[in-house]
Amino acid sequence: MLRIPVLFAVLASAPFAYAQQPDDAWKKLFTQGMYATTSKDYARGEQFLTSALHEAERFGADDLRVGSTENTLGLVYVAQNKFKEAETAYQKALAVFEKAYGDDSLDVANVNFNIATVMFDEGHQAEALPYARKAQQVYEGQLGGTSLKTATVLCMEGDAWRAMKEYSQAEGVLRRCADIREADGGVQNADFADAIHSLAQLYVAEGKYALANSRFKLAEKIRESTLGLTSPQLAQTLEEHAALLKSMGQTKEADKLGALAAAIRRNQGKK
Repeated sequence: MLRIPVLFAVLASAPFAYAQQPDDAWKKLFTQGMYATTSKDYARGEQFLTSALHEAERFGADDLRVGSTENTLGLVYVAQNKFKEAETAYQKALAVFEKAYGDDSLDVANVNFNIATVMFDEGHQAEALPYARKAQQVYEGQLGGTSLKTATVLCMEGDAWRAMKEYSQAEGVLRRCADIREADGGVQNADFADAIHSLAQLYVAEGKYALANSRFKLAEKIRESTLGLTSPQLAQTLEEHAALLKSMGQTKEADKLGALAAAIRRNQGKK
């Protein structure tokens, strides 16, 4: 969740009422935007937040209200699959927060992570990596090397390296991510399953089929237990595992998994 920075007094030389009115207008519009977004009315949330941004800019381009509003707009744009607009909003927020807080603040790390995420979603893994690494550096420094935020950005980096076919780079960070998540929540947790699934995909790409097979099996068990037998994430794991088993000549087992995945997909289509 976005943390709204503390608002400091501005326009101290002007009459108090003059300074207060635009601030009140920004607060009202920002709150309305957040409420609409929480209710998943993203179009209305975008309208309120755009108006809030105009009010925030009255205080100057570097004001923290501008940074908070831009970052929140980025989240709303992502929810609407407007990735280019999201990236632009995040970049503007990053410039404000870096100037206000310095490079090593959690606010700056969070925006770097947001930028990396949207770039990754656009398929720009190489461009995403510097932002992900910056976020990782701050998270490790501020929260420690075993924090869940550190794990999240490590998994992102690993998936980026895998997409770029830099497999040796990918394996180390994905294993770290999996280890942190297992240590924090045990084996039976969905985030750990995500990391194990990514490792399985990596091992398939490397031709390490036995390792991939065992990771897919573990991911299937965890996803069935934590997400349910009808979850799309389980269907994805089953489909990829079935494809691996076919390549290994285990057609009977592959067909069984494929049929289960197909049943889950049909169930999704009925909803």
